Amino acid sequence: MPDAKVFGMNLIYVLCFFTRVGCSFIYFLMRFMFWLKVHTGFYSAYNNTLLRPAITNAVRKARRLYGDISVIVTGHSMGGAMASFCALDLAISLGSDSVHLMTFGQPRIGNAAFASYFEQYVPSAIRVTHEHDIVPHLPPYFFFLPHLTYHHFPREVFPCINLESV
Repeated sequence: MPDAKVFGMNLIYVLCFFTRVGCSFIYFLMRFMFWLKVHTGFYSAYNNTLLRPAITNAVRKARRLYGDISVIVTGHSMGGAMASFCALDLAISLGSDSVHLMTFGQPRIGNAAFASYFEQYVPSAIRVTHEHDIVPHLPPYFFFLPHLTYHHFPREVFPCINLESV
């Protein structure tokens, strides 16, 4: 029997856990559209934390006090992974136009279907990546197994680190 959890306004059915290519995935179905996979550890770190209800309640309270304000979510490394789930959570409950995301050195958190779904709800997401940082390349991407591997959502930015060339 699958566990049911409320994620924003969608019901997610957690169907099974499994290990592939050395990393844990969690399967879930959103809005009965298609299968999405996300990293079990990153999803659990966000979903099972005490910060999640505190953040969503604080944002709702701020919107009651100040009106229809935009929210900018940011994070670095694993915090970038958690910030991505937070941005998706807020975008589903508040509307995608009012939630923006910028991460720094964020690892991959889901499969290609999840990356497409994420882009629909958080279209203004930006990932800042240093060219020599290993974390954005984790979990590894396997070109010969694209359906079993992690993908980034779009809009990756590489900072200019050689200031003499500017």
